[in-house]
Amino acid sequence: MIAPAIPRPAFSMSTIPGMPSPSIAVRSMSLISAAVRIFMGVPPTGILAQGRSIDFASGPVLGNTTKNRGNRVNEKAKIPSLLRRTPWQLVAVLGLLAAGLAVAFLAPSRFRPFMAVAFIVLCGALLVLLWRLAVSTYEGFQRTKWDQANKAMSDYMQVLIDIMPNPAFFKDVEGRYLGTNAAFERLLGRSKSEMIGKTITDVAPPEIVELQQQHDQALLAEPGHHVYEAPLKAWDGEHQVIFIKTTYTRPDGTIGGIVGILKDITQRLRTEEELDQIRRFSDSTVQTMTEGLVLTDAEGKFTFVNPAAARMLGYAPSEMIDRPVLSFVPKDQHGLVRRADEKRAKGISDRYELAFTHRDGERRTFIVSGGPRVQGAQLGGTMAVLTDITERKKMEEEIRALSLHDELTGLFNRRGFMTLGGQILKTAGRLKKSVALIYLDVDNLKRINDTGGHKMGDRALVEIAFILKKCFRESDIIGRLGGDEFAVLAMETTRMNVGSLTDRLQGKLAAFNERSSAEAGFSLSVSAGASTREPDGQEAIEELLSRADLRMYEQKRVRKGLEPGKPPGPSK
Repeated sequence: MIAPAIPRPAFSMSTIPGMPSPSIAVRSMSLISAAVRIFMGVPPTGILAQGRSIDFASGPVLGNTTKNRGNRVNEKAKIPSLLRRTPWQLVAVLGLLAAGLAVAFLAPSRFRPFMAVAFIVLCGALLVLLWRLAVSTYEGFQRTKWDQANKAMSDYMQVLIDIMPNPAFFKDVEGRYLGTNAAFERLLGRSKSEMIGKTITDVAPPEIVELQQQHDQALLAEPGHHVYEAPLKAWDGEHQVIFIKTTYTRPDGTIGGIVGILKDITQRLRTEEELDQIRRFSDSTVQTMTEGLVLTDAEGKFTFVNPAAARMLGYAPSEMIDRPVLSFVPKDQHGLVRRADEKRAKGISDRYELAFTHRDGERRTFIVSGGPRVQGAQLGGTMAVLTDITERKKMEEEIRALSLHDELTGLFNRRGFMTLGGQILKTAGRLKKSVALIYLDVDNLKRINDTGGHKMGDRALVEIAFILKKCFRESDIIGRLGGDEFAVLAMETTRMNVGSLTDRLQGKLAAFNERSSAEAGFSLSVSAGASTREPDGQEAIEELLSRADLRMYEQKRVRKGLEPGKPPGPSK
């Protein structure tokens, strides 16, 4: 006979005072398990919720099913590494909780209230640990996110400075270079690998480090931008550089460091220094030149008068500034001044004679060589050089009265040339100017006369006279001394270059021969000799003429291939 089974009360969570029902406990454990898996980064395969299983991997919450199956495989592969990051406290609490549940099923009923309290304490500890794990995971995620954002920002800034033509860099708040461009590397003569992660102390000479660090510290203390000029010693010498520095902000809102752009102004400063030297030289030249130099504005008033121009009219420069030009010109010359101003307004430069009234009332004649001064698109006035020819005009009038001109060519004859030449030498001595005399003899004039008669010979002389007038200035004295001999007397303010004068004449003759010799029936050539007198020289016109005559005959002999012989006598 089988003994009846003694009824044994089944263990139930509901029998423990204050404990939830079995269904609630199961669901709580499922939720806790799912939360643990979520915080550990492992998606739960299913949890009990509202009496049915929900698959987070395949549900509509996570979207595409095929893609999420691959995600589940990847997540399973990550479980060992995730477990390695799980805090030991969580493992211990879960172990104690599991052990407590097992003991609760097996423990006598008198211990069940204590087990309920222990269960509640363990659940609280579990929740605390889960919260700490969640916070730690979130902070790690945030750190990773900001690290990625900072990395992306650094890459963007590197691209930004790479396209800049000027040297540029950026560095962190501790002064370490994070990026440089090619221009900055060329300027310092260092590669990028030699600078990244280094400070200015490591890459720059000590004499400039302190100044740069002071600017950087001041900029970081008060974020914004600084612009300053300072020397920079590079591989090829010292440069003068404009530094443009500004702070930049990281994605998390903190100051990330400094961006710097450099503008090398060394060449500009050298150019400015050279221009300043040229300007000082020009000012000195203008103030000491013997010719007059004046500037006028668009209203016809003097804005600048050099000492020579003022002295020619008997004034001081300050007495002429801001006064109209017409106030120094006789009334019968006003029309000439207005016509000249009309030419200036059209951008035309010219030379003309103009009479001025000296302070003592004397009428003096000047050659005015002027041109327009342009300011933007408007006429700014005139710049003109004044040459006093009063004495020359007086001498010309006297010579004309004495009929000292050659009738054939219209040039001065010998007497006119010698008379006017003597006066020019006196003027040159007073003004400390050098003088050159060129003596000319027409080659083969006898052959031209024999071939075409004296009429063709006369035409050859007229053509020579015409070429001489075109080749030399109006202020130079040109004369026909007789027969086939001509002379030119030129006065200059600087050391004479006689070779350039004779070369210019030979060029004019060559141009005539090329264009007109066939039509004229003859070619022109001359033999020339020259002599000069320095500003402090005392030679008379006869002595200059004799020296030039001798050198002309020496050249003629050389051209004919003859041996130099006894010098000829004085010219005709």
